[in-house]
Formats: sequence, structure tokens, C-alpha cells
Amino acid sequence: MTGSLTLQTVAAEDWPRISAEFRDLTYEQTLTYAQAAARRIGAQAQFVTLSDQTGRPVAAACLRLKLVPGLGRGIVWIPAGPLVHHETTPQTLEAVFTALRTYAEQSGHILRFRLSALSARNVPSVDQVAAGAGFVPTDRASHYRTVIVDCEQDEDTLMRALHGKWRNPLRNALKAGMELETGPITNLFGRFSKLYEQVQAAKGFQPDIPPEFYYALSGSDFEHDILIARKDNVDIGAMTIGYTRHNATYLFGATSDAGRRLNTGHFLMWQAVLYCQDRGLKWFDLGGIDQDTNPSVTRFKLRTGGVDTMAAGPFEARQSGLGTGLINLAETLHRKLKS
Repeated sequence: MTGSLTLQTVAAEDWPRISAEFRDLTYEQTLTYAQAAARRIGAQAQFVTLSDQTGRPVAAACLRLKLVPGLGRGIVWIPAGPLVHHETTPQTLEAVFTALRTYAEQSGHILRFRLSALSARNVPSVDQVAAGAGFVPTDRASHYRTVIVDCEQDEDTLMRALHGKWRNPLRNALKAGMELETGPITNLFGRFSKLYEQVQAAKGFQPDIPPEFYYALSGSDFEHDILIARKDNVDIGAMTIGYTRHNATYLFGATSDAGRRLNTGHFLMWQAVLYCQDRGLKWFDLGGIDQDTNPSVTRFKLRTGGVDTMAAGPFEARQSGLGTGLINLAETLHRKLKS
């Protein structure tokens, strides 16, 4: 592709239709989630397309803009975006990044983004493309490594792909007589919360965004369901998954002591893969891994037979000058106060 792209703001009500055309869409770029996530931090959600000379959108992004009070400038964050078509060439990808950098230059904002892990991009190649468009790597946004399961495989193929030390506990779990109950978050969040709070109290962890944030989310472009494992009419494990038109993501899970003895985590993860398969979804993102902070969960997810995947980015474009310095200072102070 030659020539520049046109960046155009689109109405929020049009975003579900536009974003659904991209196979790398995850819940983070949905209208339902993005608007709520922006409100949570006092930011604004804006939606843009990047179109070629024929007017065809070759990329799209939900921007979360948080302004520094009194400055009129701030930080734009694009999580799991911009959305790009699978067949997008490196030349077109550079044009997309260049258009975003131009937007940052003209607006005076610092702009950061991290591509969706589902974009199937070679990370070193994207690093080069981003550098060519004027972006640099940044440690002011989080990296994202995860495991992704291809749900279009048949059940036998999925079973054969499991690591032996994962498959054997799963087979035991499937023989343990557990029952599976599924339904939307609005109907089952009370039962999930009870299990989750028990595990949270025992382990003493606190997620940055708690499950409660998701309970009230409702929209046509973001479904949020719960899977509950039961034994002898008692809930012993549960997990929540969020999904879009093409893809799903594991969000939260909780297993009681009795559930752990029955390998309920294996049971629920397997059932979640089949659940996505039944709904015609392409990819199931197992929700991120971190070998340093949580090696046991990392090992558990890597043994599912999914693909160990690193999302490209995060990258950043910033301008020189007093405005950028003030934005950086405000962000640093905010992080110190938060911590």
C-alpha cells in the first residue's frame, strides 16, 4: 500500500458494527467495556477509523484519553489495539502507526498502544514497523503475554494437544461426577462472588480491576458468562469469561478447597474451551501469564496446548516540549499517590 491513511472519529453507536469486522477484537476494544473502563479512571472513550484512499477502514481503535487538568493535553491509551485485519501488510501497518503518530503530534497528547495478542503479529517485525513510524517501546504501560487456544479445532485434537500432566488431572476431574452450570453474569454473579471472596481472603490478593467492575456491564458487543462446577449440589469452582463476536477471554476464577482436590480448575478450563467452541468462537485467550509473579498459573495455562503468545508493544509517541514534561510529571505523581 502507498499513500497516507485518513483518521476519522466515529460515533459511539457505530462502534460495535465497525469493530466487529476485525477478527482481533477483544473485550477491551468493545464499546461496552471501553466506556466503563474510561469512566472508571476519569477518562474519555473516543472511537476512530483509519481509512485508505477508497474510504475503506483498514484499522480502527478505541482511544482512552485522560487529560491533565488545566492543560488540555494528556495521555491516549489504546489497549489491545489498534484493530487490524489479519492480511494487513507491514507497509499498511506502518501507515496505520504513522497516522496515529500524526494524531498525537497534532493533538499534543502522549499516545501509547499495545496490539491485541490475537493480531498474530511477529513481535520483532512489529517493533521495526513501529520504530519506522516514530514510536518507541515504553515501560509505562504493561506488556501482555498469554496463552491462546484455537477453538476451531475438534475436541479430539484439543484433547491430544494437552500436556500429559494436564490431561491426566482433567480425565480424573471428568470422572469425579461434577456438574456444570452456565449462565450470564447478571444471573450468577452472587454465587461467583461468594467463591471468589473465599479464595481472595485465603490468598490475600487484590486485582487492579475487581470482578465487581464487570457485573454491571451490559451491551450487544460484549457477553459475559459464568461457568460453575458443582458437586453434591454445592458450588466448588467457578470462572468468568468475556467474549465478543469472534473471541473470548478468561477473566476470573475461583476454586474451593474441595474443588482443588477434584481438579476443578482443569474441569472448568476444559469446559470453557468447549463452551467457546459451541458458540462458534475462534480464539480463547486464557487471560495472561507471568512466570515471575505466578509461575504455577503460568505452568497450568501453558499445558493446555494453547499457543504461548506475546502481544506487540506497548509503544509510545511523544512530543518534546513543556507540555509533554508536565504530562509526565502529572502521571508520575498520580502513580506515587496511587501506590
